[in-house]
Amino acid sequence: MPANLPPEFIEARERFQRAETISEKIEALQEMLAILPKHKGTEKLYAELRRRLSKLRQMEQQSRKGKSTFNPTAHIVRQGAGQVALVGYPNVGKSSLLNALTGAQSKVADFPYTTQLPVPAMMQFENVQIQLIDTPPISSEYFEPWIGDIVRRSDAALLVVDLSSDELLDQVDVVRDCLRQVKVELVGNTQDVKDDMKVAYRRAVIVANKVDADGANERLEILREFYSDQLPILPTSAITGVGLEELRRTIWQMLDAIRVYTKRPGEKPDMSAPFILRRGSTVLDLAEAIHNDFAERLKYARVWGSAKFPGQPVEKDYVLQEGDIVELHT
Repeated sequence: MPANLPPEFIEARERFQRAETISEKIEALQEMLAILPKHKGTEKLYAELRRRLSKLRQMEQQSRKGKSTFNPTAHIVRQGAGQVALVGYPNVGKSSLLNALTGAQSKVADFPYTTQLPVPAMMQFENVQIQLIDTPPISSEYFEPWIGDIVRRSDAALLVVDLSSDELLDQVDVVRDCLRQVKVELVGNTQDVKDDMKVAYRRAVIVANKVDADGANERLEILREFYSDQLPILPTSAITGVGLEELRRTIWQMLDAIRVYTKRPGEKPDMSAPFILRRGSTVLDLAEAIHNDFAERLKYARVWGSAKFPGQPVEKDYVLQEGDIVELHT
């Protein structure tokens, strides 16, 4: 055993020895690896800890096989204007990004696989809320197939990579390849593709996190050279806040939704509470979003915004635009 190990390492090792479950042992080993000083004298110990961690993860995955009664996706109640999944390699900063965007308190640590279950939180963008879901990390050694189900159910995805790592190209490839195994494909534009029985296509952007790290700009250029023609790339920092406002706006745009406001005759509209509709929705779609009975009684509407003149009467099939104000008449 190498000498001069820090007391934090000794404490983590004692927790490992006392651990009764596989997950507790994994958490202690992760902390030991994060604390262990890296030099020639600790190479064998580091390799042994990695071997034991890999073995425990295999045991954990093996123990889950056949246990189909628990589906983490079933515990996520869809909320807000849309749902966006965060996916990425271990330690790229997904949880920190979730916390920065939403104000949540998702667990953050310097060792991998801290997030083991999906963590939903609400992000505010102007006058709408969007649900973000932090997912367990994806790597060539560890991949929960149900993560693909979360992405499949979501409206879009953020593929988070680490600009402080020289392996960021591998991070993109591994995550996309793992999702392909469960028939989910991340694309920059979904207009030319449609879901079928085999593959679910989800609009995605690469969130290049830790832009404040040493050498980040050079790695960002390499990332753009390889992937800018496949997926949009947004440099951000969950720590300093760089790029977060642009990311919020991009997330909203990825939903391909519009905000529409309603008003009663002779009254002002409530601009704080929009109805969220898919782009291309009509006046009838808005009425149905309010209530099916209301849609059946609808005769016509007046529209302020996209109409040729304010308050123009329109038919039920009139296509609404972002920011329209609609007065429905029955």
